[in-house]
Amino acid sequence: MTNDGRVISIQRKRKREEIEVYEEEAMRFLPLLVEFFVMLVGICSRRKYFVREPLRSEIEEGIYPRRLWMGSLAQESKCISELRINTHGFNKLCNILCNEGGLVVTRNVTVKEVVALFLHILAHDLKNRTIKNVFARSGETISRQFHSVLKAILKIGKTYIKQDHAVLHEGDDRWKWFKGALGALDGTHVPLTVPIEDQGRYRNRKGGLSTNVLGACDANLKFIYVLPGWEGSASDSRVLRDALSRRYCLEIPSNTYYLVDSGYTNCPGFLAPYRGTQYHLNLWRENTPTDYKELFNIRHSSARNTIERAFGLLKKRWAILRTASFYEMKTQIRIINACCILHNFIRDEMNEDKLLRAVDQLLRAVDLELEDVSLNENEISEENITFVRVTDEWTAFRDALAKEMFEEYQSRHRRII
Repeated sequence: MTNDGRVISIQRKRKREEIEVYEEEAMRFLPLLVEFFVMLVGICSRRKYFVREPLRSEIEEGIYPRRLWMGSLAQESKCISELRINTHGFNKLCNILCNEGGLVVTRNVTVKEVVALFLHILAHDLKNRTIKNVFARSGETISRQFHSVLKAILKIGKTYIKQDHAVLHEGDDRWKWFKGALGALDGTHVPLTVPIEDQGRYRNRKGGLSTNVLGACDANLKFIYVLPGWEGSASDSRVLRDALSRRYCLEIPSNTYYLVDSGYTNCPGFLAPYRGTQYHLNLWRENTPTDYKELFNIRHSSARNTIERAFGLLKKRWAILRTASFYEMKTQIRIINACCILHNFIRDEMNEDKLLRAVDQLLRAVDLELEDVSLNENEISEENITFVRVTDEWTAFRDALAKEMFEEYQSRHRRII
């Protein structure tokens, strides 16, 4: 081999060695580059994909009290007091939110902890700084996990609040006269925190800021339909008109209806009591009906009282619905929906509910407002007339039903005498 050939061979060998060294260096720095890239993505997304390692002080000061509190939920009475649900229902709810609601938690926070955190806030209307002391978590962690559970509960909402159009059982004494009734319907006000520029629209007739929530429930106090979000200044009839026209609307098949109070017009789909006649149950405790209108109103009030009990139980269970919370408006509306979903879930899981007995006692003790029934039959507001159409057939249907009730009542009392 000539000298030129040996030189070329040596140069090629050196070049191959340089390439090998470069590749080794590149492979050595590749994991560092990948790690840096992942870290950069995490920083840009506000550390959404990172789990913050707890500080030693947090471990020493927070884990034991938190575990002690979570362990106490194994006691039935403690679980109901803190979370408003029994232990079996709580465990079942956690599984449903994971499997159907898509609830995902980090390695440092368990499913039971975040669900308990969420229910504890709703049940007692607690602020983040208070929850921080109970769970020894940062405010950012509590806020993030609260919204994660809220999203999961709303995801399973259609499973627990649905319009199955089931006519109520005739064997129930309160409903046996109302064949074709789907349930009872009414509105209630929930306090709301509203921006200054919108406070005029959300101020109700009592001067407070609230949202007018439309709800319909069945005889078991389970909500069939819920529509929150309307301004507190909106009338019940206006909210109902919107419920009938929106995409996810209140569905009322033909030959069925809801029981409503005298604030609504008596029309197809909505059976209202007679105006100008005593209505509420506490007015009849020591009186007997003298005509068909009074008897109809008694039995109508007895059946329609289910929606008042449902709303009363809802607010009794979830204290966050009794006062305006600090969340933004959109979140407050979503919380109302979540509370109704949880209400239906708990009604299925808990056969005995002490809160319901407290609500019934409260309803019997409270002097109900009677301004609606003081109107004459023909004094119906123009707003009510615009969204429903009064028909002679429906008026005749109510009269025939009321007279049939009264005839049966008179014949039964004559036999007793």
